[in-house]
Amino acid sequence: MDNKFHFVDLPGYGYSKMSKEEQIKCGHFIEEYLQTRKQIAVVILVVDIRHSPSVDDKAMYDYLIKTNKPFFIIANKADKVAITKVDNIVKEIQEFLNPMHDIHFLPFSSERKIYIKDVWDEIESYIFDI
Repeated sequence: MDNKFHFVDLPGYGYSKMSKEEQIKCGHFIEEYLQTRKQIAVVILVVDIRHSPSVDDKAMYDYLIKTNKPFFIIANKADKVAITKVDNIVKEIQEFLNPMHDIHFLPFSSERKIYIKDVWDEIESYIFDI
């Protein structure tokens, strides 16, 4: 894509082994980054499909809503649940985080490389407007 976009992987808040002090510093860094970078085309929030959204997932979702930045949510590790349950689990996560259904939620598995086309289609819908 001719170096027209870059992925930036910001520090996670999930199961990291950071101290509380380091987590606070990371939180400030993430907030500053999201507020000051004008070139952000889309933010992708990654949640674990195997678990109900955490307090931190909800807080990040609420924060992203307040930023007015475009974003969507990937329910990762879709290979870890039965394929027949994936759609229902994604809907449950969406009901919890986004009952208005105005944010896209997509399953994904980096390990088995499934659902990749849907995720790339979503990303491309944002980056081709750059």
